[in-house]
Amino acid sequence: MSKTKLNRRTVLKAMGTAPILAAAPQAVRAMNESDVIVIGAGLSGLNSALMLQGEGLDVRVLEGRNRIGGRMQSLRNVPGNPEVGGTAFAPGYARLVDACNTYGVGLVDLTAVVPYYFQRELILNGEVISPEQWPTSPLNPFPADSKQMMPWSILGAFMAKNNPLQYADAWVDPKNAHYDISYYDWLKQNNWNDASIDLAYNTNPTHGMSAYDASALMMMFSGAFAGVQQQIARSSGGAMGYTAKGGNQSIPEAMANALKHEVQLNTTVTGIRSEGGQAEVHCADGSIYRAKRVICSVPCSVLRLIKIDPILSGPQARGVSTLESQVVNQLHLVAKEPYWEQDGLNPNMFSNSLAGMVVAEHKGAKPADVSSLTIWIRGQDAAWMDTQPDSVSTKAVMDDFLSMRPAARGKVEIVGYKSWYRDPFSIGDWAYWQPGQVSSFATELGKSHDRIHFCGEHTAVSNRGMEGAMESGERAALEVLNSI
Repeated sequence: MSKTKLNRRTVLKAMGTAPILAAAPQAVRAMNESDVIVIGAGLSGLNSALMLQGEGLDVRVLEGRNRIGGRMQSLRNVPGNPEVGGTAFAPGYARLVDACNTYGVGLVDLTAVVPYYFQRELILNGEVISPEQWPTSPLNPFPADSKQMMPWSILGAFMAKNNPLQYADAWVDPKNAHYDISYYDWLKQNNWNDASIDLAYNTNPTHGMSAYDASALMMMFSGAFAGVQQQIARSSGGAMGYTAKGGNQSIPEAMANALKHEVQLNTTVTGIRSEGGQAEVHCADGSIYRAKRVICSVPCSVLRLIKIDPILSGPQARGVSTLESQVVNQLHLVAKEPYWEQDGLNPNMFSNSLAGMVVAEHKGAKPADVSSLTIWIRGQDAAWMDTQPDSVSTKAVMDDFLSMRPAARGKVEIVGYKSWYRDPFSIGDWAYWQPGQVSSFATELGKSHDRIHFCGEHTAVSNRGMEGAMESGERAALEVLNSI
């Protein structure tokens, strides 16, 4: 476990030594010259940095946050280290699993607990509806042959049967551009009614605020990738999924500890300039870092706030300016008593109210143990929360949760709250593609610009999520090796 902890030098950087550099004399600031500067200490940036370091290049990593991990964050103060970002990964995440093995991060097999996540209570308009009651419920809008399907599973099953993409990276194939319409329009073309779309997707949207915001082509890519991962898990006969010991943040932390130079934390990049055979990275504290090449791993929602000289142009510029990151909030709870034993309901919930989805985390000594609970708030509800003080928004969520589960009153406490939109170094979580965007610039975002190379999960074309981040970092590193 010691290998997955931050080393002393990195911790000292997090305590605020970085700004000292801005006041240092020019002779000291000259030490900021290296072969490659990587912006962002998430999976993509660290993977590229380690690949380049392995090829003998001098690499420095800059990170705006006071921690390693980017959008992978584990709550170490909560039992079971629940994840704020990057919840779990499949055995088919080959690059990520290899990084765990290479850098000494232990893996936790999730096979025994996976079944618990598929069981949940359906609560609509405050009414608990059992699976037995659901097919004949007046609130069930699904067609006759699908009325037995629960709202959280029907779209996945439909996509698995009707996905026109035969392989994951087919989403960027021009011959499939005609699917780059809204998810709503595609579902309507396949005879879905508005009420079904509203319940199955808009109630707890995974991308955008509603099915109108999400490209059907992106959703097909997501479905194809998930299908491949399921096939790999079944064919391997091994684990159905993993998390890392100590939380998934242990993975980027271990990767960072393998770097020769400690990650420069608390270093907010404000500009990148390519000039005279060299690149310069300008930071908010006045420091300037120089290198032959720069790899930038920040999401578009943040990248568009960084001044780039010479400026981006064409589809790439349009993509950086318009690609959004998902608005999603989380409230983490610890139960002082198992209230679900009192009300006889599953701790997991799917509802059409503010506390949209509740997930019981099973990271205790035994698979059945509930170590904590996560309330996921998505779409318009998450956007509303981001307009309110934390005290107001979290109280509203808890009031809604307790109205549905009164047995939990006095038996749960809030131990963590996260708004990804309010995180200035991500301004949202995963990227989502709106109708028309995939065919317009999906293959353009990752292209190099002068001496700048781009990575991040939004630039991956064959994988999604954490594995997509690793894929993109690998590509950026190879680009640099071919140009330096």
